[in-house]
Amino acid sequence: MPFYGLGLLTLLVQFACAAHVVRTDRSYVWIVPIVLVPWLGCAAYLLVAVLPDALGSVAGRRFADDVPNITDPGTSYRQKKRDVELVGSAQAKRVFAEECIKRGRFQDAVDLYTSAAQGVQAEDPALLNGLGRAKLLAGDGAGAEAAFATLRKVDPPSFTADAQLDYARALALQDKFDEARAQYEALLRVYPGEEARCRYAVLLDKLGERDRAKELFREIVASVKGAPSYYRSRQREWTNIARRNL
Repeated sequence: MPFYGLGLLTLLVQFACAAHVVRTDRSYVWIVPIVLVPWLGCAAYLLVAVLPDALGSVAGRRFADDVPNITDPGTSYRQKKRDVELVGSAQAKRVFAEECIKRGRFQDAVDLYTSAAQGVQAEDPALLNGLGRAKLLAGDGAGAEAAFATLRKVDPPSFTADAQLDYARALALQDKFDEARAQYEALLRVYPGEEARCRYAVLLDKLGERDRAKELFREIVASVKGAPSYYRSRQREWTNIARRNL
């Protein structure tokens, strides 16, 4: 009976891994070790192909972040809040602000970043970037624009593609559509991934520029055809939006 149970479990694991290979359009070469050396082949597939992809996705990153707190989801929040209360450093406030953003407490994050970015820390790139993002998520487009403009001025290398995307979103949030369009058009040439193109297309569609929006949506769908599975997985949210709008 134990051998029968082990054999059945082996078959189930093999089937699950092989089905995942097919469903995610990975190379069928993976099926050979999965079938011929079941446990070793399945373990290698999970470690080499599945795990890196999962950790690169939004859900995967959230899971990795939350692993230490599975038994008590509030542990990380309480500990970081305590660090701010006991230490009160700009670093402690930044770390706690990031935790607040994860939990959707955007105004709390704004307050923490604002408190941290004082004196000699007023032009700290990490704090300016975090402050801009927190204000954007809190719905303060003007505040976000100001933070990102300062970031671009004091430390241009820190005005990354992600910061530029948030800057474009902040402009659009204020109905500064001409400036937002210009920012998005420049960003399309450098942004790694489909988020910027998708957000820009959604904005154009909202403004009634349907032809240009459809063009961008088609580019998104075309860009993932034949792309590696990890790229398709990471861009699935934006690809789905593009397909719904075609």
